[in-house]
Amino acid sequence: MTTSANPTLREMIGSTPKSAILTSETALLVIDFQKEYFEGSLPVPDAREAMENAGKLVAWADANKINVYNIQHHNPIGAPVFAMDGDTVAFHPDIRPAKHHHVLQKTSVSVFPTTDLDARLKAQGIKTVIVAGLMTHACVSGAARDAVPLGYDVIVASDACATRDITGPNGKTVSHKTLHDASLATLADAFAEVLDTEAILALPTG
Repeated sequence: MTTSANPTLREMIGSTPKSAILTSETALLVIDFQKEYFEGSLPVPDAREAMENAGKLVAWADANKINVYNIQHHNPIGAPVFAMDGDTVAFHPDIRPAKHHHVLQKTSVSVFPTTDLDARLKAQGIKTVIVAGLMTHACVSGAARDAVPLGYDVIVASDACATRDITGPNGKTVSHKTLHDASLATLADAFAEVLDTEAILALPTG
């Protein structure tokens, strides 16, 4: 029985937090840390902090021989954002993939519909995905939501994600912090365990 005044659906059905990370069954998804969010048309205020925390997760994953998948969004030539012929489609130089990392290009919000990520993960025996990236409400949430019905346990790194201010259809602007927090609350309710970077790094590995 949960003790929270507002328990999540996951708590109510008995989901339990991870007590350890099985490195051979875990992959880290590093999603869309591309120049578009730093110097392009979609500036994310907390992108650098999120990228720094994602970098810590990448270093931890490499040290523990956990598979790292770097995801890159592509749009057609001449598109206003993420154009495959533009400068801002590139990964940010501070988090470029290492040679031994996997790199996938996607054309959808979630990485799963337009790549072979699921097949790759299943071939490697992956059962848990840790998700970091930009933006929290879009590509991070999309990946986390899609991973669950495909059979994966999902951990979202709360401070290795970020998003931007958005004006809604009612004309009101939702701040990036409110949108980030609401997105994480939604994921924690029904889809994923949400932990900050330090909590993930503190989990025993084996």
